[in-house]
Amino acid sequence: VRVEFLSAAGKVTASSSYPSMLRFKSEPVWAVETVLKGVPLIAGFQSEVQILEVKISDFTEGYEPTACLRVILEQRAGYQPGGGIPEIYAGSVAIESELPKLKRIIWSWRRTVFVWLAIVSFLMELLVTLIFCRPILLPKPRPRAGDAKKQAHKNRISW
Repeated sequence: VRVEFLSAAGKVTASSSYPSMLRFKSEPVWAVETVLKGVPLIAGFQSEVQILEVKISDFTEGYEPTACLRVILEQRAGYQPGGGIPEIYAGSVAIESELPKLKRIIWSWRRTVFVWLAIVSFLMELLVTLIFCRPILLPKPRPRAGDAKKQAHKNRISW
């Protein structure tokens, strides 16, 4: 199995191959299974599925993003060109990737980071509001008329 990573322009950015083999059934075994399992296969009660798990752990995406993958089943050794490749009626690819370490930490702690950012931004807004709107929110108390006379009396020095 060879996997090619393609850019949006169709250029191959990376390629990786993985030696693996689908289960082989000889012609007589395949013919007997076809006869015995023909009706359940056609009715959809049974299916003939082989899962091929390919692990590509050495690929790191560069500056050009990967747009798609091309999966190629190569022929087995000892066969003529085009021979030895099984017939495939349907296929699917499941891709699992791993984020870089910092992004992985942020992803696993995303709710906590969101809550802390919300709290810090609220406290900063509150602080800015209190600093710039303090005269409006907390006005200074004005002296009363009776308080002015008391203040004048306190300022006199008696001999």
